[in-house]
Amino acid sequence: MEHVSEALFRKRFVFIVFGARDLPKKRRDRHILFFSATLELEHHQQYREQELNDCLRRWSQRFGDGMNLDHVSLRRNLVDEGYIVRDPAGASYELVRDDLSYTFDPSIQSLDLDALIDEEKAIREKRKQERLKRNRN
Repeated sequence: MEHVSEALFRKRFVFIVFGARDLPKKRRDRHILFFSATLELEHHQQYREQELNDCLRRWSQRFGDGMNLDHVSLRRNLVDEGYIVRDPAGASYELVRDDLSYTFDPSIQSLDLDALIDEEKAIREKRKQERLKRNRN
């Protein structure tokens, strides 16, 4: 079982959000993406399908647009990879994350993903302005 540190999570999450055009091919990157999509969910809490869809829709609008990853595809992947389970009646879902092939540093749970992306945007904008300034001189 592989472990994902907070530093690795931060680095790869930013890379994926800014660089991926599709779902990442690397298994580790897919798991980082899927784990990030479950950060707003409570462990072992039951979610009606609409509640889960609303949460995943918000995540996909903020972080999945570049990958064309909508909330339905995301939910299917989360079920397939064992992050959430659907009850037999199909009425509710539960976040489990118990038998994943990756472990994640507990500190990742408290990360503010929006702030992480905003920081990267600011860094990229600063670099862009520095390049423009150098090119003018």
